[in-house]
Amino acid sequence: MSQIDLILLNGNIITMSSKKSDGHAQAIAIEKGKFVAVGTNEKILSLADETTKKLDLKNKTVVPGFIDTHVHGEALGDRFSQMNLRNVKSIKDIQQRVKNWVNRIPEGQWILGRGWDQDKLAEHRYPSISDLDQVAPRNPVFLLRVCGHLGVTNSRALQLAGINKDTKLPQGGYIDKSLENAEPSGIVGENALELIYRVLPVSNERTLMDVCFSAVQKMVEKGITTVHWIVSSPKEILALQKLESDQRLPLRIYLIIPIEHLNKLAGLGIQTGFGDDKIKIGCVKILADGSLGARTAALKQPYSDAPGTRGMLLYSKKQLKNFVEKTHKADLQLAIHAIGDRTIEMVLEILEKVLQKRPKEQHRHRLEHASVLSPRLINKMKNLGIVVSVQPHFAISDSWLINRLGESRARQTYAFKSLISSGIIAIGGSDAPIEPVDPLLGIYAAVNGLKYPQERLSLDEAFRIYTVDAAYGSFEEDVKGSIEIGKLADLVVLSKDPYKTSLDQVGEIKVELTMVGGTIVFRSSDFQKAALS
Repeated sequence: MSQIDLILLNGNIITMSSKKSDGHAQAIAIEKGKFVAVGTNEKILSLADETTKKLDLKNKTVVPGFIDTHVHGEALGDRFSQMNLRNVKSIKDIQQRVKNWVNRIPEGQWILGRGWDQDKLAEHRYPSISDLDQVAPRNPVFLLRVCGHLGVTNSRALQLAGINKDTKLPQGGYIDKSLENAEPSGIVGENALELIYRVLPVSNERTLMDVCFSAVQKMVEKGITTVHWIVSSPKEILALQKLESDQRLPLRIYLIIPIEHLNKLAGLGIQTGFGDDKIKIGCVKILADGSLGARTAALKQPYSDAPGTRGMLLYSKKQLKNFVEKTHKADLQLAIHAIGDRTIEMVLEILEKVLQKRPKEQHRHRLEHASVLSPRLINKMKNLGIVVSVQPHFAISDSWLINRLGESRARQTYAFKSLISSGIIAIGGSDAPIEPVDPLLGIYAAVNGLKYPQERLSLDEAFRIYTVDAAYGSFEEDVKGSIEIGKLADLVVLSKDPYKTSLDQVGEIKVELTMVGGTIVFRSSDFQKAALS
């Protein structure tokens, strides 16, 4: 008989197995990082010998490890060392926080922050260059909007970035200028943000490793055992590899690589799935439009609260088609950021032509967000076999949705139930640090947060988009996403049974223990007494 390394017993184990008869269990046996038996206490204990360790769950609820399918990892780690503006209520609040930073850092040092939302500020406008110059005349300041698609800078930052009234606008970029004298207002958006990013201080290897470690530590505290990590630079991949070689990487990573690096991947013949159980190559990401919050997502009809704009496409149709063809031909999965209905329609037209020319049964190309939909677009996604990566917590944060889109379009935004009911595989993520990196809050939003009840998910559907369906989105449904024999021993212990909790309290459930490959990577203070015996 093979040796069982660990047994978890006396649990309320929700397996998420497709077999209804195997949906619940009391105990689990783990060997060499995988589930080898699931069943009753009696059955599982019979497999133990004198070397087997045991963990008494004391009737706690166990679910498969959560999979967050959309996280900006470095930005999440940076958030813990930068100014958090998510809850500011006025431009005066922003000014005070910037002033506090000025008072404790050297002159000339960058001040960075993220999280402001003009719709939630008392002034109901963007911060401006003059707002920041008043409190930080000698320090460059760059503050990203919560969506990450728009930022505000002061004069010093614009000077360092070389942005002035004569600056040539990058394709797919936005630099707001005064109508009176064409001078920049401080607001920079989309591809023009690269003008700022290229002059920001570059983190050294050790700092970047620490930033990434902060991010993964936060994730495992929230029960995340696999993350689809959106990479900002190759150095980030190296930092993650070094964390793994130092045995400091507590979870699994599916890398989402920016389109700028497609030629390098394709030239080396690297395909989706290259790697191991801890780090592997996943998707190639294309940013096709902006965000609803910044009014840069491309819509077919103008924004209801800004009739002069329909948002912006970041690439021409020809350019986007070229990217899609190259990525598909290289056997790499696509992850295309497409929020507005104009963008989604264009992307689907391109995918349809590419897939007709070069069919592939299991391409599993993804649309990230796919926010503003119509029944026709949903039907087309279904016919093309598209996977949709959704972020349910936006339904709570975007309180301005009806004002921005109007009632009829708002009803077709965040159409989670319509997607799933049509047979489309939807996978769940946070888009952290834009939204909280917490799957339980995402699940809460999916079952409660949507204004239109017809698009709310059942609790089981909401759990699936963060577990077994999320695994499908990375071609890994055979190795993770449910607690079944032969799969990786990734699981989470919860403070309450969500299926016996009022739906409006699901977001209050806490993670008490996170296990990856049979190893405990997080244990809450409330669960410290549950020692291995």
